[in-house]
Amino acid sequence: MAAKPHATPMDCQGYQAHAHNAAGERNFVQRSATSTTLITADAVTCAKVSIPGNRQAPAALLVEHDAQSRRILAVGTLADVQAHPATDSAARIDRPGCVLMPAHVNAHTHLDLTHIGTQPHDPGAGFTSWIGMVLANRLSDPAQIRASVAEGCRLLRKGGVGLVGDIAGVAGGQPSLEPWQSLAESGLAGVSYLEFFAIGTRTEASIERVATIVFSVDAFTRGSVRLGLQPHAPNTVAPEAYEAASVLARRFKLPLITHLAESPEESEFIAEGTGPQLELLQNLGIWNKLSTYKFGKGLSPVWHLERFIRSSGSSVVHVNECSDADLAILADARTRVVYCPRASAYFGAERHFGPHRYRDMLAAGLEVALGTDSVINLPSGVLDEAGLGLGTLDEARFLHARDGTDPDTLVRMITTHGSRVLGFDDDSVTLAEGATPIGILAIPASGEGSPAKWVMESKAAPEFLLGRN
Repeated sequence: MAAKPHATPMDCQGYQAHAHNAAGERNFVQRSATSTTLITADAVTCAKVSIPGNRQAPAALLVEHDAQSRRILAVGTLADVQAHPATDSAARIDRPGCVLMPAHVNAHTHLDLTHIGTQPHDPGAGFTSWIGMVLANRLSDPAQIRASVAEGCRLLRKGGVGLVGDIAGVAGGQPSLEPWQSLAESGLAGVSYLEFFAIGTRTEASIERVATIVFSVDAFTRGSVRLGLQPHAPNTVAPEAYEAASVLARRFKLPLITHLAESPEESEFIAEGTGPQLELLQNLGIWNKLSTYKFGKGLSPVWHLERFIRSSGSSVVHVNECSDADLAILADARTRVVYCPRASAYFGAERHFGPHRYRDMLAAGLEVALGTDSVINLPSGVLDEAGLGLGTLDEARFLHARDGTDPDTLVRMITTHGSRVLGFDDDSVTLAEGATPIGILAIPASGEGSPAKWVMESKAAPEFLLGRN
């Protein structure tokens, strides 16, 4: 009787692509249309399963998969999983010294800005000075936009991300579908949010332009990527444009997201109708007296968008400013929040607003996901030198080290909370029996406590075993 394929045990930094035949010769594993693979490691962790083990008594997954999908047939200790009859013909991958996880979710990023690279920033110089740098470096050529997004996708996969919420940024000041097309061709799954600005004298024309683009789309999913809408932020989008976005989203069942309460400049403009944001709009020649009456009412950004928040089902990004009253609105509306920890630190948000209230949001029953924002605000060593790319694993580890955040909570923040923001099922980012994960990762990690804690205290980069690699 021929021996079943068995991958030679290796550490997590290698990728075992071969098997051994009965004579002990090394052959590449030939995949049929549907294959079954047994994967062992020291532990398994996800939002629904936590199985600690060790090299002597490993945890295991049995996965049925083809080129497009994966399904968990069994999960548990190796002894338990080997009781499944499909193990008899399964190929095998061993990852001693590692923890198995589902592919992660990056719920907010800007892939079309990847070409800019990491950039230093002095928070004291203000947010609008940074915006000027971004505007000066934005791309308008479709081929260049696609190349920037493609490089961002490479960094997402490097960071263990299989599901992403990307902002399809404007090109030449106009909404663009180019980032969506590039993301759809990448093999990743997620949502590409069509970004638009609509304020002052440009409000009506911008609403019409976005509606025209949406009505021109014949199918709102390309590859595994859905189209969504992102009215940029309350300091760049008038209230009536938010309402128009909400109407479009309801009609075409498009996911919605918006930046909210990100910077002190935004807060000043919303509350007082003054400051650098007003000066920017005036310098662009698009401010008018009619717009003046919509701002300067003493409201916080959250209060300013209360009607939209309560009626649209939109998710929101950042929320660096969040009073008790703001939190009550978000909690009552069951709004999903995306927090980008390193971006908030980069812009010095804590100096202006105090510590981010993501833990209070979680305690209030809100689902808080993690995002990276663009590569611009990330430490240079994270992207390639540390091998963590545009991954939210680094964001989660940052919170664990800084705030002592519970590791199992962080696992949810980079998996199921993110998938729910993007409108994907939990099964796409869990490893429970019957789940259909977008991808499966191995992460070198060990230690005391739960497997989630091992992962958060490790500095190692993830490796895709199956899925979006």
